[in-house]
Amino acid sequence: MNLFGKYPIYDGEEQTGELEISPWGGYLRFRALCRSRRKGVFRLVAESGGRLLPLGVMTPSGSGFGLERRFSPAALRNMGLERIDRCRLTQDWAGGWQEEREPARLFRDPALRELGRTLGREGVLTRQEGDAVFLAVPLDRDRPFSAMPIFCFGSPETISGRNWIVFRIMDGAPTVNLPAAGAD
Repeated sequence: MNLFGKYPIYDGEEQTGELEISPWGGYLRFRALCRSRRKGVFRLVAESGGRLLPLGVMTPSGSGFGLERRFSPAALRNMGLERIDRCRLTQDWAGGWQEEREPARLFRDPALRELGRTLGREGVLTRQEGDAVFLAVPLDRDRPFSAMPIFCFGSPETISGRNWIVFRIMDGAPTVNLPAAGAD
């Protein structure tokens, strides 16, 4: 496992900073700097093999935000971080939910991937639970629900006081019999 190097950090489609990973004794040092207009608590996550792995909370640093952490190789293996496909910022939500700017990556079917590109503009959330990924799509009275082809697979839930339709996705496909996904 060689993660050494520099990785761009994205906030949506905009590159907003950089993560540098370097050796530090027997550890790997993760040092990130970025600029963001976000308010509230947000995290740096690494995408690795389709999974989102949290690296830490970004804190004010100079004229932007920063993060500095050290991980042992064993800790990184336990996290499942063997490679970094992309780094991005994500907002914290109740119950472990995180913003998902690229929901298309969750689906293997081309039609659902196209639907995922549309959903990315609607402010969706995801949450990892074992091998399943839960996808929460906002359900607002002022806006029609655009995911009709998979509507029957979802269940209504309340997350942080808002109404959502939550889908359980396994191996790139929505599944039926959705268990509760930890709404608040």
